Amino acid sequence: MRNEADDGLEGLFAEARTLRAQPSEALMARVLADALAEQPRPAAPVVAPPAMRAGLWSRAVSLFGGAGALAGMGTAALAGLLIGYVQPAGLVLLGDAVLGAPLETVELIPSVETLFAGE
Repeated sequence: MRNEADDGLEGLFAEARTLRAQPSEALMARVLADALAEQPRPAAPVVAPPAMRAGLWSRAVSLFGGAGALAGMGTAALAGLLIGYVQPAGLVLLGDAVLGAPLETVELIPSVETLFAGE
């Protein structure tokens, strides 16, 4: 049962199917402006500071393995110089006990004649 209202409605639907809605130029301009405003901006490039060239002391410290190793070597060198120069009395007695002779008479670097006399 079709009536005249249905026929009129079908005619409107048919006409609506044939029409293509085109947005206005002003609408398209606003949409594009909004889209461009929402796009992310590229980040400013990060410029690294120029590398500092290592100085003479820092290169010397790194040559020995760092500040801790250099401090240990320096302490050992000073202790060796102190023990060698001052000759504490306990060290002299220890040398006499171990070597069996006073430390001044021990020949640490023998001469060539001593080396060949052992043949």
